Amino acid sequence: MNIHKTTRGFAFIEILLVIVVISAVVGVGLFVVNKKDSADTKSNNSKAVTSKESESAEARIKHLGVNLDYYDEETNKAGDFEFTKQKIEFSRLFFEYGFTVPANSVGPEKKNPQPTFILPLGSKVYSLVDGEVFDVPKLYSNDYSVQVQGENSDLIFETEHVINVLVKKGDKVKAGDVIAEVSDYDAKNYAGLGLVEIGILKGGNPPSHVCPFDYLDASIKDETLKKISALQKSWEEYLGDDSIYNEDVYMPGCVISDSIEG
Repeated sequence: MNIHKTTRGFAFIEILLVIVVISAVVGVGLFVVNKKDSADTKSNNSKAVTSKESESAEARIKHLGVNLDYYDEETNKAGDFEFTKQKIEFSRLFFEYGFTVPANSVGPEKKNPQPTFILPLGSKVYSLVDGEVFDVPKLYSNDYSVQVQGENSDLIFETEHVINVLVKKGDKVKAGDVIAEVSDYDAKNYAGLGLVEIGILKGGNPPSHVCPFDYLDASIKDETLKKISALQKSWEEYLGDDSIYNEDVYMPGCVISDSIEG
């Protein structure tokens, strides 16, 4: 009788030990799973934060590329822009992104892929963004394009049709650094004035262009758009023709919001 009780006692202890072992194993398993889930959550959160930081850090235009200010009747200038009564092609000192260029002997009708500024020869051209000079190709027009890849961005920010270039491929630049002068290309059609175009290139071959004023940094956006609108209005008042620019557009400086290939 005592032997049976002892045996039952040992059996009971063994069962308790088995239960304890199983509980321990399950507990360890749950701990490992929870730890892994916690690690995965932290990893995902980290990736999300990194992604957001990358997006917010994407390069933005911090300089218009040219010196634009409000029109001064005494100097007859708006920054470096010089008002003149001489005949200028399309009667414009500024061509918006998306402006319709009529068909001519050179080619069919097209949309202007890059805002174009008409300024006196010798006017300085400035880097649009902080970044590294990606390339400085010579163009068909016997002038150059300075292409800067913005920091933390795959976008290429371009100032096209420039001469007397001061930078080379691989140089680091800051927005507002002088990098060249406006080109004398096509000066015969602009009363001896020069020109420069600014733009943003996005992937592909050929690449597509986008409205650059959508990429203005918050620090200059409002004032820059006001100055563009003021330039257009002052120019129309100067010429006595309020039909040159259409104010009912996507935004000042951009007639459309769509990307343009080429």
